[in-house]
Amino acid sequence: MKNSDFRVSPPGSSGDTIISYILGILGGIFIILSVIKSIISRGTVERIYGVLMISAFLMAFTGIVFGVIGYHAEEGGVTSKKMAVYLNIIVFIISGIFFMKGI
Repeated sequence: MKNSDFRVSPPGSSGDTIISYILGILGGIFIILSVIKSIISRGTVERIYGVLMISAFLMAFTGIVFGVIGYHAEEGGVTSKKMAVYLNIIVFIISGIFFMKGI
């Protein structure tokens, strides 16, 4: 039988990764709220929903930065760090598309 070395990540996760998750989830919620309001009102929405979309865009960008910083941190698992970055990239792209289309 062959012995192999298993690396175990330290318990817990990086604080930067948690911040990245929070920013990504809030950005996703802002996008969903803006899209639902736009559908219900048939495209005539108040200015605040545009501000929410810009906020989602900026939060996703900041979340990507925190996710990359958290990815290079020692603590926490790699999978959760990658998912935090992917979540923010998806929110960034979606909010960018809606912002360009003028929702």
